[in-house]
Amino acid sequence: MQPISVEDPSWTGPYRLLGRLGEGGMGRVYLARSEGGRTVAVKLILRELAQDAEFRRRFAQEVAAARRVGGRWTAPVLDADTAAPVPWVATGYIPGPSLSEVVGDGHGPLPETSVRALASGLSQALEAIHSVGLVHRDLKPSNVLVTVDGPRVIDFGIARALDAHSAAGDIRTRTGAVVGSPGFMSPEQVRGESITPASDVFCLGAVLAYAATGRTPFGGADSGVHSLLYRIVQEEPDLTGVPQRLAGLVRACLVKDPAGRPSVAELIEATRDAEPAGAWLPGALLAQLGQRAARLLDAELPSSAHAPVPHQPHPGPPYARTAFQTPPPAFPAPSPVFPTPPPPQPYPYGMAHSVPPGPPDASGRPGNGGRVALIVLGVVIGLPVVGVFLLFLIGLLTEKEKTPALHEIEGAVPDAYLGAWEGVMKAGASGEFQGRFDIVQGEKNQVVATVTYTLPYALCEDRAPLLSADDTKVVLGGGTRARSVPAGTRNCAPPSARQTLKAQPDGSLLWESMGASTTLRPAETSKAAVHPKFLGTWDLPAEPAAQSLRLTIKQGSTGEDVVTATGAGSFKECRWKGSLAGAHGDRLVLGPLTAGGNACPVRSSMVITPAGEGTLYVDRADRPKGTGREELTRHTP
Repeated sequence: MQPISVEDPSWTGPYRLLGRLGEGGMGRVYLARSEGGRTVAVKLILRELAQDAEFRRRFAQEVAAARRVGGRWTAPVLDADTAAPVPWVATGYIPGPSLSEVVGDGHGPLPETSVRALASGLSQALEAIHSVGLVHRDLKPSNVLVTVDGPRVIDFGIARALDAHSAAGDIRTRTGAVVGSPGFMSPEQVRGESITPASDVFCLGAVLAYAATGRTPFGGADSGVHSLLYRIVQEEPDLTGVPQRLAGLVRACLVKDPAGRPSVAELIEATRDAEPAGAWLPGALLAQLGQRAARLLDAELPSSAHAPVPHQPHPGPPYARTAFQTPPPAFPAPSPVFPTPPPPQPYPYGMAHSVPPGPPDASGRPGNGGRVALIVLGVVIGLPVVGVFLLFLIGLLTEKEKTPALHEIEGAVPDAYLGAWEGVMKAGASGEFQGRFDIVQGEKNQVVATVTYTLPYALCEDRAPLLSADDTKVVLGGGTRARSVPAGTRNCAPPSARQTLKAQPDGSLLWESMGASTTLRPAETSKAAVHPKFLGTWDLPAEPAAQSLRLTIKQGSTGEDVVTATGAGSFKECRWKGSLAGAHGDRLVLGPLTAGGNACPVRSSMVITPAGEGTLYVDRADRPKGTGREELTRHTP
């Protein structure tokens, strides 16, 4: 971090600038603190860009979308002023170096287990970004921050606004800067074609190859940028040094044709067993990250700056656009903040797991969660004394810092509620039905939840706004009807009731509405939601034979038609479709099967579960629970 200079503003919006973190093609990034004490990263946009009306329009759109991105592996967008003379955006500050610093200037290439964990975290981050309609467009090592508990993706969605400042369809801006980063661009970016989520998958492959080898898979720009871009479009990647278990995944991401690359959902499934947790990095690197975090948390304002300062409009820094982001500062070696420790004592490895969480602080958060994490770090790397001293230092800094969590920002949805949730709801005398909540980040009065109810003969999908959120609960409004299956059905009740969600200690949510309640548990959020064991063609024999069906189940995401069914007997001309309402590894929840003509009746919603080799159970929603279970058998041509 570089100190603030005379050309830098002192304040941006409600944030006091503490130091300069970096500079790129869109502007400068600063470490800053809010008047309430929260540490954030603030990006100030170039004045040249700010004078472009189309850039401002797109920038505002992308920031609005980015604020809806949730998930564990992204840095949340907290605040922005896209109408300011110098537009800016503030994100949660992640106290860790970039992947380019770690690999290029510090530790060097990462081991196989670390790269697989990196692939898992980054794939999940891309899923969260794509779920709100964004494409990152500039996924590269300097936009991946490395922390003790996993990677974090930053700057998602913002690069698209640069397209407004480019010549029509060209990848070069009016000043000659490429929209993207050489070495980490997809072939379609290089050619100036339409960009889809598949472009991010290609860039992810390049990032993983870099993390594993310390080199970009298409070489450097020593021979010129145009030569590098040509190799990206025309030549195969050099994956020498990529571990064998990773090479296939990386190579699949780097396929030239976007349609031939794996989906993000497939990448998540392929790396599900490698999700970052505990000591996901080498011990020496974890120690450096812990020390770096301690130094950054101790960054203080000058003593004269603690007094309130009126916000002064600032003309903005007089810096010029650069073609590509300047190289980040070297990854600093750990400073000698600790004395040389005495010889390690024989601490048992299980000791870290037996430390109970302390009492909650004033905000309701456990008092010693960070201390336990640092004890684990100290024990894992074999430096118990350093670990204990570090936890003491961080404990003091944390108590002094009092940095609010995301859910303490007024109007934001707490992290514990983000994602997809499912449960069985009560409907009075009409029995039970399946409910699903897909919750994204948002502010008060914004739509933050898609609520899907699967009734016996209807699938009802509503959009629910956020009424309030605090440490104890989230309250959703009744919302509006988004769609129903069959279209226009009267079986869906008007979405008028408030709904309350309360996070539970076991990780579930308690749903309450109009006197009813149930438990919601995490649902399958992947785009490849249907487990492979359900895929294929299945026969549902029945008496009379006219009621028999042949179901074909394909892959898809929630809300998509994943089932087609054909009838027999008098209904042999009928063809039904069914939407996926929910999915776990052990079940599928399907909406009612609907046909195109009135002569073919609507068939009930159903829950499908595994029964045995080549057999599935079918529970129809129009029958009391536990009665009339039927069997599907795999079709044999």
